[in-house]
Amino acid sequence: MWLVAALACAPEPGEENAESAADSAGPPVPLEACATEPLLQLVDEFDSSELPDLESHERTQQGVALGDLDGDGWLDAFMAYGGGSAIFLNDGAGVLRPAPGATADGGPLPVGRAVALADLDADGDLDVYVGRDREAPGLILTNEGGLAFTAAELPDSAQAAATGAFGDFDGDGDLDLYVAATRTVTDATEVIDGTVRTGDGDRLFLQGADGSWTDETAARVPADTSHGWTFQGAPLDHDGDGDLDLYLAHDMGAYITPNVLLENDGTGHFTRATDCDCELVMFAMGAAVGDANADGRPDLYLTDIGGPDLLLNLGDGTFAEAAQALGADIPAGEQNLTSWGATFVDLNQDSFPDLAVTFGQLGQPDVIGDLEGIDPAWVDGSDQRSVLLTGGPDGRFTRRTEAWPGAANQRAVAVGDLDRDGDPDLVAVGKYFLRQWRTDGACGPGVRVVLHGPGRNPQAIGARVEVSVSGNRIVQWALPSTTGSSNAPELYFGVGTEGSFDGGTVTWPDGSMTTFGAARAGATVEVGAE
Repeated sequence: MWLVAALACAPEPGEENAESAADSAGPPVPLEACATEPLLQLVDEFDSSELPDLESHERTQQGVALGDLDGDGWLDAFMAYGGGSAIFLNDGAGVLRPAPGATADGGPLPVGRAVALADLDADGDLDVYVGRDREAPGLILTNEGGLAFTAAELPDSAQAAATGAFGDFDGDGDLDLYVAATRTVTDATEVIDGTVRTGDGDRLFLQGADGSWTDETAARVPADTSHGWTFQGAPLDHDGDGDLDLYLAHDMGAYITPNVLLENDGTGHFTRATDCDCELVMFAMGAAVGDANADGRPDLYLTDIGGPDLLLNLGDGTFAEAAQALGADIPAGEQNLTSWGATFVDLNQDSFPDLAVTFGQLGQPDVIGDLEGIDPAWVDGSDQRSVLLTGGPDGRFTRRTEAWPGAANQRAVAVGDLDRDGDPDLVAVGKYFLRQWRTDGACGPGVRVVLHGPGRNPQAIGARVEVSVSGNRIVQWALPSTTGSSNAPELYFGVGTEGSFDGGTVTWPDGSMTTFGAARAGATVEVGAE
């Protein structure tokens, strides 16, 4: 094991042993929320006039992924975009700037609608998955350095990709890919009248030891689950058995298929969980994974038309809807009707999980009243505002509609500490723009945790990290996927008024465990597998 603490104050000698720190902490100390609340400030916005225009971008969705693409230690952004994807480099002061010199096979970056980053060949830099429309196969862009990429087509992948999620699904130590797909250029009226009742079809790609990719969908995924309008296939270990399951968030659930939980047998073969109480009939656009109620189990926050749902993991294989009970509901209104991407993140670093939820017009407002289960009085407004839900010591969330001023019509969001000030920031995309948001007015810096996994999973995607703040447990997972997008490959733990955490434990994707010691606010803790 190795561990480094940097950026600010390192732990004092003798604090390195997490077990002794936890043992000496005594009973949990009630934590208090910080007096200040997060406020997101717009750093910059790039609209369609500043984005690539190689092809029409009018019909596609957008995605954004955060990670260090040029190896300078600062987080950058890769935007999947219908006119041609774009890279935005960090200027070293926390501001994203366009990088027009980025290439794929010597030419412009490809058009796209979904993106995810991972070091797929374990060479120390981040590679890229770009999902596209059904006219073009999905691509793996191998990072050759200097913002030059080589492109390889994924087999049988020409579908309307909505989200790509990396994870070691078959347990062989390297990263695989689940692609959630909707359907290209289909009007909702065609689903309502029965003309169309399937999506393009999700795909499960397994990576071989030589870096090749094989479509294993037919052999490993139940056929009745893989042809919905899937906006996101969210990896999570819902049953705590050490492998990654998948929760499929389905749009048009009343007409095609409800949401589905796929349980992994540990070798990448999935079966449908029929008794999870989680097969909601929704117009789902995303599924955020996080520990909403501090019980150490992964919960699900599901976006929808008419207000999101919060599914609490009860630990017995079932879930219970608790959005209203925990204050995480967002009532339907003209400015908050259609929610898209969402992510758990402790924005104000007070040690309690928050939720960033994006809202934007569906694009077909005339059909809202015709959708099954939708109140015909609802209005899919043209100026819908994203929302922050801040968690508190009472286990409830508080809606803060004014904390994200000017955040209209956003569809996807990703988290990362772009300015390296110790609290996470947000990057959001929509039709047709990218916006960078800086967190301000929070509790001060937290602790940044960076994992170094073994072999061909260097970012340790799928790992579980548990820390203790005054004896109170905080759990996060290295599961960066969000709707069409992915968060930075690092975790942010708020310590609130305590100023430090007592130590923690990483459970790696292979089930092994590593403990690490205490760290003060502002530190970066790097943990490697033994």
